[in-house]
Amino acid sequence: MKVQKKITKKKLKQPDEFLTFTERSFFMVNRHIKKIAAAAALVLLLFLSFFLFRMWDERREEAASQKFIAALEIYSTVNAPYREGSPVEYKKALEEFETIAQAYPRTSSGRISLIYKGAIHLRLGELDEAIQACEAFLKKAGKERLYQLFALESLGYAHEGKKDYEKAAEIYQKIIRWGESYYWAGAHLNLARCYENLGKNDKALENYRTFLNVSPKSSSNHFVLRKISVLEK
Repeated sequence: MKVQKKITKKKLKQPDEFLTFTERSFFMVNRHIKKIAAAAALVLLLFLSFFLFRMWDERREEAASQKFIAALEIYSTVNAPYREGSPVEYKKALEEFETIAQAYPRTSSGRISLIYKGAIHLRLGELDEAIQACEAFLKKAGKERLYQLFALESLGYAHEGKKDYEKAAEIYQKIIRWGESYYWAGAHLNLARCYENLGKNDKALENYRTFLNVSPKSSSNHFVLRKISVLEK
């Protein structure tokens, strides 16, 4: 037979623990209600700010993309293989890319516009401007490795155009290191040309031969074979 526990008057007078905890919690909340409300409002404000920024950022990306496509159409017409664009036409395309790069610097289209700026400046013989545009892109590129390779190639050509073959060679070496997965064979050809201008014929030969091995079906192979023949004498 179970013995029932006797509840004494003393125990009856003791406060219930759950009720006591609830009362304390309610008192604490009531005491700090303004701080809690302010914190909640701050969290809500941060969430709304982030949401609105994302919406604004997406709209900017879309607007930049539309303008970039229009600029690219102009550039494709000017740079078409069946005709040679005039400097005036290249300047027009350049203005379009400059506008995008300045108006939408945080967007991917704004960043890539810098590559086209560099390429057009290079085409116009404006080597310092080409270097500036390519370096500006490389500072913003992040993980866009393929676009970095395009920018580096233009940068190398610009330094080569200024007869700074040492600097150009450094850039082409970087392209070779970075561009293995993209089979960037042309960098070996460019590097060989720089070494030849620097009088480093052994290194030039090495890179001409590497180019032939990496790109055995290139249309430049006959030219490269002649270069090798001359340098081996």
